Amino acid sequence: MADRLLDRLLRPKVVFGTLAAIIVLASLLVPNDNADEASGTLSSLSYERSGVRGWYEGAQRLGWKVKRREERFHGTLSDSALYVVLAPEIEPTASEVGVLLAAVRRGAGLIVSAEKRSPLADSLHLFSDDFQYGGYPVVAGRMPTPRPPAEITMEDVAAMDSAADRASTDDSAAVADSASTDEDEYETTQEEVQSFDSAVSRSQRTRDSLADVVRRRSRVAPALAAYSYHVHAALSATRPLPRDTSTFLTVIAVSRLVPAVKPAAIGLPLGAGRVVVLADPGIVRNALLDEHDLVVLPQRFLEWAAPGAGAPVVFDEYHHGMGRHGSMSAAIGRALADTNVGRAGLQVMLAGLVLLIALGARPIAPRPHMRLERRSPLEHVGALSRAYMQKGATRLAARRLVHGLRRRHGTVARSGDDEVWLRRIAERHPALRPSVERLVAATKLPVSPRDFTMLADDIDTIERTLRT
Repeated sequence: MADRLLDRLLRPKVVFGTLAAIIVLASLLVPNDNADEASGTLSSLSYERSGVRGWYEGAQRLGWKVKRREERFHGTLSDSALYVVLAPEIEPTASEVGVLLAAVRRGAGLIVSAEKRSPLADSLHLFSDDFQYGGYPVVAGRMPTPRPPAEITMEDVAAMDSAADRASTDDSAAVADSASTDEDEYETTQEEVQSFDSAVSRSQRTRDSLADVVRRRSRVAPALAAYSYHVHAALSATRPLPRDTSTFLTVIAVSRLVPAVKPAAIGLPLGAGRVVVLADPGIVRNALLDEHDLVVLPQRFLEWAAPGAGAPVVFDEYHHGMGRHGSMSAAIGRALADTNVGRAGLQVMLAGLVLLIALGARPIAPRPHMRLERRSPLEHVGALSRAYMQKGATRLAARRLVHGLRRRHGTVARSGDDEVWLRRIAERHPALRPSVERLVAATKLPVSPRDFTMLADDIDTIERTLRT
């Protein structure tokens, strides 16, 4: 009984029906979660929660000259602009990265995200690593300060750093200061970060929890601490960072269950310009800018990296799919319409088309195509007779002759075989009995070629009799 029950349960109808019911119930009962806000395009045209339209419009209202670039980086870029290239969907080529960094070395600013194995990350010797969906706690950092004017000497920079955050010379500084009160009180130095890193390492040897270490050691400005668990990645360097690197956000990243203190947003001087590198570019997306504490840092990035107060901020949209991209049809069209050789080739093609139309019009009807006739029925008969002759198939040939005789007189569909039909003809017409007997004998026994030729006369005699 158990075996029979198991066989019934393992039948295809039961198994596949049960799977279909499970799939339907799972589709109905699974909660409809919202889309991941960290995914999606970081385009300044996007109003979605994953876009950066809020940053774009916020910078515009604060007095920045914002614009969008819908063409690739080529030629010589302006060295008085600030370029924003965040999580491009179409990876910039090595030549584009070279053009972009050359402009930065001449004095331009750059805000980028360093995706792993991208040409931009390779050039900066930095890449995003240790991605975690739940995010990391921010344990250190300093708020970026605006670049001092050109006439200020470098000896005065250190004295101005503490006062720059409280300055309110324009609208952007006023908004930033309102959200970052007494930030210098919480500024974390590089020595404190190293001390914190060593404390995290000691927490692995002792029984202290990592949360206790964070509570004891962390001194982070509220505007930076608000990014805790909103930063989903950290930066890793392929070579030591320069001494003048500014670390804006530092997080505890856990890799293979081992915590480590890593930067998440840093500023690098590069030649005469500056570069802001973000491990997680999502910290400037629209979803985070809805919170009051998180609107200051993106604007401070602009102030720190911009060549000057009036520098235009160029958001890269070409690598988010805007503008003219590589297309075979578009490339062929541009080659035919925009080059001398293409226009000449197009004229030759049009002239050839006109010539083809002129030559194709005929004043008289064309000659009909020749048709090959199929083999005539007599040729089929000849082929079959030769085949039967080679094989000596007299019985088969006799049966075919009798069957054809019966078919011509419309009695094939009736019951009975050909021999019975011949016997009936002999009963109705006694004069045909000798012919009928020879045909019946030929269908059963082989006959000589001479006797086989006599069967044709018997067929003709029977047909004449049946027609009269």
